[in-house]
Amino acid sequence: MFDLAPEFAERVRGAKRAAPFSGAAVTNYFRKPYGPGWALVGDAGYNKDPITAQGITDAFRDAERCAMALDQTFTGARSFDEAMGDYQRARDQHVLPMYEFTCQLATLEPPPPQMQQLFGAIYGNQKAMDGFVQMNAGTISPAEFLSPENVGAIMSARGASA
Repeated sequence: MFDLAPEFAERVRGAKRAAPFSGAAVTNYFRKPYGPGWALVGDAGYNKDPITAQGITDAFRDAERCAMALDQTFTGARSFDEAMGDYQRARDQHVLPMYEFTCQLATLEPPPPQMQQLFGAIYGNQKAMDGFVQMNAGTISPAEFLSPENVGAIMSARGASA
């Protein structure tokens, strides 16, 4: 594994280990986030590997959406199941692209060849690098950043500068 990052491998081989390496696998899942008398937000409702650091953002967003759905229920505007069903659908639609991206990234396997080509095209392209950081920060969706139109523009920009 260390040979995938030669500079890091060299540092590790020259270091003295003071304790064993350890790690933990994280189960990735989606749960139904509501039922009679209860509701879930954040990691309780769905969980993904922390490698993309989206958990607290997800929790805040879910809490806000859940509170709005509960308000609709408590004011009589909508039934509990209708409001909370919409909460679940909105949550799933919003988080699924980052969930899929995170699950692939968390394998710690080299990215697929197409993703490697994209990373090569992003390198040195400030607009693309900014977009990639925005995606990892959760301010834009992987579905938006990795859309065929955006990927095409990034690849075209690389071709124009090559």
